[in-house]
Amino acid sequence: MREKQGHKLLDPPAYSYTANALIEAYNVISRSRRYEQGTPLTLSIADLNAYCEQYELPVERYIFNAVIFDLDNRFIDEAYQKMSKKSA
Repeated sequence: MREKQGHKLLDPPAYSYTANALIEAYNVISRSRRYEQGTPLTLSIADLNAYCEQYELPVERYIFNAVIFDLDNRFIDEAYQKMSKKSA
């Protein structure tokens, strides 16, 4: 499609085992997410601690926390945007 429009196809990004491990960790941790009246609540440090007790971390703990909380913030932002569109 991009070639038909005259755009050059971008090279796919290099595969990152670390990024994959972090995304998989987020998926596991997010299964413990709590909801209040259908609204998703943010993950807590206790949720991350529970994961860290069971699994080996792919990066240092402070990086792990930052990445997981950033992914969670993105999820929460998207969820609230979807909810505000429905209520508008």
